[in-house]
Amino acid sequence: MAEGDVLLYVAYAERQDRIRLISARRVTQYEQKDYFQQNA
Repeated sequence: MAEGDVLLYVAYAERQDRIRLISARRVTQYEQKDYFQQNA
């Protein structure tokens, strides 16, 4: 990731032809580490 980029954890719901955003937050250090290990 480039400097200044932010990794977010997003919860959403798909309803018919719309996407509803439930919440969004920055990932924890553990979640970020896990994400990059799985997507290397």
